Amino acid sequence: MSFIPALTYFGGMGVLGFIGWILGGIKQDFVDVGIHESGTVWSLLLYLWTGMFIIYLVFGGYYVIRQYNEERYRSGGMM
Repeated sequence: MSFIPALTYFGGMGVLGFIGWILGGIKQDFVDVGIHESGTVWSLLLYLWTGMFIIYLVFGGYYVIRQYNEERYRSGGMM
């Protein structure tokens, strides 16, 4: 059984987490400098980011499960 679909799924979660971490740091820099204060726009973006991550978790997990149900991952891989 191959681990590539699971590896890509967890890699995608890592990329999304890293981008979220970078965006959180950029937001904090804007607030510290005083260019823009945190408010409803930042809350909306946080809700959208969280929703996107949850959608990736649910539908990405479903996609990984479907990948393992394909013929190439049954009984010893590609033949």
